[in-house]
Amino acid sequence: MAKKTKQKKKTSSSSLSTVIIAALLTVIAGLILLLYYSEKLPSPLGKKPSKEISLYGIDDEGSLLKAMKGRVTKGPLQSEIEEAVEALIKNSKGDGAIPEGTRLLGVKVKDKTAIIDLSREFAEKNAGGSTGEMLSIYSVVDTVTLNFPEVKEVQLLVEGKREKTLSGHIDISLPLGPDRKIIRN
Repeated sequence: MAKKTKQKKKTSSSSLSTVIIAALLTVIAGLILLLYYSEKLPSPLGKKPSKEISLYGIDDEGSLLKAMKGRVTKGPLQSEIEEAVEALIKNSKGDGAIPEGTRLLGVKVKDKTAIIDLSREFAEKNAGGSTGEMLSIYSVVDTVTLNFPEVKEVQLLVEGKREKTLSGHIDISLPLGPDRKIIRN
C-alpha cells in the first residue's frame, strides 16, 4: 500500500509539473505575441500608435533645410508617406519650402521609389532661383527618404506629369535621392 501511495504522489507531482510547464510556456508565448502585435493593434483608448518623424523646411536664413518634428500614424508605408507630406505642406507655410496652395494629389510606392504627385502650385508659385527651387524639391525628397528607409528615391510629379524642372534649375524628370549636405545641423 505504501508503494501505491508513493506512485500516486510521483504521478501527481509529475502531472502537476507538466501542467505548470505548459502554463508557463503558454504565458511566455502569449507575451511574445502581445509584444509583436501590440504596435499593429489599435490602442484601447482609441488612439492609434504613431511615430516621430523629421519634416524638412527652409531655415531662417533661407539657405538650408532644417528639421522640424512631426508625427505620423503607424500604418501602411504609403499612408505614412502621405501623412508626412501633408504635414510638410501644412508646416512649411511660413518658410516657403512648399508654395502656398500646394496640394498632395497622390502617393505611390514602386520598388524603392516614392512617386509624389503635387498640384501645379508647387511649380507655378515656387520662389524660384536655384536655391529656392532646390530647397523646395529637397524638402519633399528628404522628408520622404530620410524618414522611410524603404524608400531610396522620390519621383516628383506635377499634376500627374513628369516635369523637366520646377522653375528652370533642378532636373526633376528622374527620381532623386536624399541630400544631407543641405540640412543645417
